[in-house]
Amino acid sequence: MNVHDNISDTDVVLAASDSLSGMRVGGPPEVAAIMARGRARRNRRLSAAAGLSVAAAAAVTAVTLGLTAGSGPAPALGTIRTAAFTLASNSNGTATLTINPTELLDSAALQSDLAKYGIPAKVTTGSLCISDPVPAGFSQVVSSSPAGPSTATPQAVAKPTITIDPAALPAGTELSVGNFQLSSGQQQADFLLIDSSSYTCSSTPPDPNSLPGGYGPNDGIGLLYGGPGPGGS
Repeated sequence: MNVHDNISDTDVVLAASDSLSGMRVGGPPEVAAIMARGRARRNRRLSAAAGLSVAAAAAVTAVTLGLTAGSGPAPALGTIRTAAFTLASNSNGTATLTINPTELLDSAALQSDLAKYGIPAKVTTGSLCISDPVPAGFSQVVSSSPAGPSTATPQAVAKPTITIDPAALPAGTELSVGNFQLSSGQQQADFLLIDSSSYTCSSTPPDPNSLPGGYGPNDGIGLLYGGPGPGGS
């Protein structure tokens, strides 16, 4: 009989248990260690993302510089042309309005287009808006060619032209433009300054040889054009 024949299954199990109990088994990882590893991984991801953002910003800057290099100053707004008028921007910030004497002035279009050039205006057909007291500074804002009643009696002209400087507009004022079709077949356009918050409008055309009451020789311009004479078609 072999000496091992008397060893039972119980003896084997006990022997294996004693052997395993002598081995060192690591316990569960500590919470602090887990959090530290998580922070390390998060920091690596943030660093990688930051690197990509810097690279992207650099690429955008390079493209922008490439597009703008040598382009010079920003272009002017340009020129707006309608059947009734032409409005052109100038390099010094002013805008020049040229009126077509053979067409009725389109008040709504002119008011909208003046606003695009930074010129606040109230443009009306068949009426003119005025303020009392009269705002000062018109002669610094508007000039005309040929000159209007600020210097002489208005004359029928081929293409009346005025130049407007929006930077010279006094605070709280705007341009008032009143256009009238006269019984003679001519058109009359008066340019004044009004207080944006205090004005009245009248459907009576001003005297072609003068400005509305209260407005002196340097407070506005009146243009008479179209119809019989040099300004007619």
